[in-house]
Amino acid sequence: MANIKTIKALSVAGFDGSGGAGITSDAKIFSRFKIFGLSAITVMTAQNPDNIYIAEPVSDTFFLSELNAVFDYFAIDVVKIGLIFNECQGLILSKFLDKYKPKIIIVDPVHISTSNKVLTGESAYPDFLMPLFRYATVITPNIREAELIAGMDIKDIEGMKTAARVIRKKIPEIKNIIIKGSHLSKKSDRNKIFDIILNSKNEFFIYSGNRLELKKEIHGTGCAFSACLASQLANGAEIKEALNYTEKFVNKIMRELSKIPDNDSEKGIYITGNI
Repeated sequence: MANIKTIKALSVAGFDGSGGAGITSDAKIFSRFKIFGLSAITVMTAQNPDNIYIAEPVSDTFFLSELNAVFDYFAIDVVKIGLIFNECQGLILSKFLDKYKPKIIIVDPVHISTSNKVLTGESAYPDFLMPLFRYATVITPNIREAELIAGMDIKDIEGMKTAARVIRKKIPEIKNIIIKGSHLSKKSDRNKIFDIILNSKNEFFIYSGNRLELKKEIHGTGCAFSACLASQLANGAEIKEALNYTEKFVNKIMRELSKIPDNDSEKGIYITGNI
């Protein structure tokens, strides 16, 4: 019987003890797709679906040691990058990406939490992420993050396309740019969600789906999106196929979570890898 290679994916992200976001969410989703998950923590947080109580970065020495530990021992196929706290963390990680050259690198440029707390430690966002963007197979900003990266407002799909072109011009090394449109503000689009891809051939692909109206914001959807996308690409999917599957996966999670009663005995909304 032939040996089947186990895909190894490293999540570089914050720690969320409530299990809804960051490396804890990524680990569950990697497991769901039979991928061996590894982690390197950038920021320790105390949070739940409603609030982030505190967020503290790990020391540079500890972060460097985490990366040495995983890259020295494992042949890592995929790196999924979430919350990077500051420029130093970005530069440390970029040196490992340059040395070990993992096949797939997903950068989810996390900046503000669902509860509207700024998570990065420097006002220079997104400039300190530029060293990482240059290695990216795909970046997955939401509307607010794409506006900051491109330096412009986005009001509609054409604005999303323009922003993607601006980002491509700024950082031509990025192979694929996905802008997630769930925060799109145009009123006529409020019942739909739109994502756009600008691929390595400068071709656009638009995903559209129905917006789910829920009673509260769901904690961890961005992490779930990028972890699922990373898993699909690692398993050989093309970028359009991976995006389609990922949106359906996240949509299914959201539908299941919408059935959870909002009462004291079952309070909170979580992303799990078991759906």
